[in-house]
Formats: sequence, structure tokens, C-alpha cells
Amino acid sequence: MSHPIRLRLESTRYPHWGRYSGIGQFACRLDPVHFCVERHAASDSDDDLLLPVPPLRRALRERVQRGGMRWYKLSDLAAELRALGACVTGRADIVHFLDGEHGGQFLPQWLGRKRRVKLVASYHQPSDLLPELVPAAVASRFDRVVVVSPAQRSFFEAFMPAERIVTILHGIDTGFFTPDPAPHRDGVFRCVTVGHWLRDWRTICAVVERLRDRSDIEFNIVTSRQTGLEALPNVRFYRDVSDEELRRIYQRADALFLPLTESTANNSLLEGIACGVPVVATDLPSVRAYVYEACAILPPAGDIEAFIAAIETLKGAPEIRTQLGTAARRRAEELCWNNVAKEYAALYMGLL
Repeated sequence: MSHPIRLRLESTRYPHWGRYSGIGQFACRLDPVHFCVERHAASDSDDDLLLPVPPLRRALRERVQRGGMRWYKLSDLAAELRALGACVTGRADIVHFLDGEHGGQFLPQWLGRKRRVKLVASYHQPSDLLPELVPAAVASRFDRVVVVSPAQRSFFEAFMPAERIVTILHGIDTGFFTPDPAPHRDGVFRCVTVGHWLRDWRTICAVVERLRDRSDIEFNIVTSRQTGLEALPNVRFYRDVSDEELRRIYQRADALFLPLTESTANNSLLEGIACGVPVVATDLPSVRAYVYEACAILPPAGDIEAFIAAIETLKGAPEIRTQLGTAARRRAEELCWNNVAKEYAALYMGLL
């Protein structure tokens, strides 16, 4: 092309995300010689569409969700209208919906089959949730679908060619999330759990309850939700933390304690390994896509005894913690945003 690729990125703005969270972090690592990037983030609400008549807003919301995209909101519709404007005025060569569960419902139809602009959507939810969030009729209209875990591919391969499905793992800012440069240990073994979505709270609660009388084991939980663990003496909660405080919580941890019900990409898993924290997480295909056994202990789903045994193993063997932590950091460096950005650049250039 005679000019840089004009790339428009549409994403969802989540209020609980920090400055270093989210898939869009790769955009600022794209070579400006080859890419001119325009970014737009829609609120996770109806607020972005200025429609002051409440009955009309409700009717429109009902209408746009009839297509089967349960998470689609009026702000997503407003984002698609803006993207349409960029396409018809020649300001976009590629439009990429970074949160496909929220966007891209109408733009492929509006532009038609013979469109010049290429359309891409990324999807983040596990395959068992995708059917109620992503209609096949919507996803199959994209020129490329990006999944963040190989475990998601089977859902899309059921209705679209495999060559149009691209797996690009989520990245991490290894310049911000780093191991503690001057680690200090006070004899307390700290497990850190961050987030709420798809966490296996039944297993978390059972493990914490079983270890409640161990003054040498502490559970640090970073979440905005109630967990049922608030009264236990071995739990310390963190809410509304800054990026710097979150990093410090990881750096002081001896283990990332992450029982999960399901997973694709997981921000806290990536943040933890970037800080050199050994992983104790549920053995899921998507978890294994991101961490190796060299940096993690992966008990079977719901196996409370195995999770407790993993914690006890790491607590009693500092040399194993060091080995796993070093391997965790090494894996995070493989997934740094600079490396991930190269994969997106290859995807975009291949499309055009």
C-alpha cells in the first residue's frame, strides 16, 4: 500500500480495568511506519447513544439484542455507527472489534459482501458461553476471527473455515509487571487471588476455610465483589487498588492461587507470572496454553486436597518456588506485548 494501513480498533471500556489491562495494549507497539491506528472505546452501558426518550431507548435496546448478542448495548451500536462513518469516508482499511462479544453485530451487513474494508473480531469467552453471546450468523461475516485460546477454535470451526480463525495469545506488559527488585520475606506464605469472573469460589472458599487456623499462610484477595470469606482471619481483602498497588501485591506473593471454573486468557494469570510468581491454578486447556508445568502446579478442577497440597509444597520448598517463579517470568517475556504485536501486524498485513 502507498500509505500506512489505517487501522480502527473498537473496544469496550471496563471501569475496573487498570491502565495496563486489556487486549488493546498491543496497538501502541505497532510500527507507525506501517500502521495508522485510531482507537475508540465504548462504555459497557447504553450511555454513548444520545437518545433522551426512555421508551425509545428501551425499545431500541430490545431490538438490537434480538440477534442473540446478550451483551450488546446501545453504546456498542453507537460505536458501530462511528466505525461505519470511518469506513465510508475512507478513513479505515481494517476495523477490528477487540471485544467481539460486545460489538460488530451490524457493520458487516451495512458494508455488504463486496466491501473494501476488512473486518476482524476477537473473542474472549469460553466455548460453553459463546453460543449465547455470539450468533454464528454474526461471527461468520468477519474476514478473520481472533481467539485468545486454542480451546475456543472448535466453536467457530463448526460454522466457518478454519483458515479464517487465528489464535493469538493475550499479552502482558513485562516492563510494568516485574518481579520485586528487593524481595523481603517475613515468614508468612502469601497466596494472591485477583478478579472474580470464572473464579472457582467454591474451591477457593473450601481451601481458605481448611487453612483458617494457619497463621503462617495468608490469602490476599483482590476483588470488588463479596466472596463469603470476609470474616475469616487468614484473608486480607484489597478493593479499588491502583496499578502500582496491584503490582506490589503480586510482588509480595509466594503463589498465585487461581482455581477457575473455566478460562481463555486471564489477566491475573499473566500479571502474576510477569511478576515472577509461581502459579497454582486449575488444570484447564486454556491455562496450559499460557503456562508450562515448569512454572505452575495445576491441580484438577475442584480438587481441594490437591490445591492444599500444592500450597504446602511451595511453602515448604523455597527452592521450588524460586525455580517456578523464574520459569514464570521467562514465560511472561515470551508473551510480552512486543511479541504479540508482531502477530497482529502479520494478521493485518496478510488481510490486505
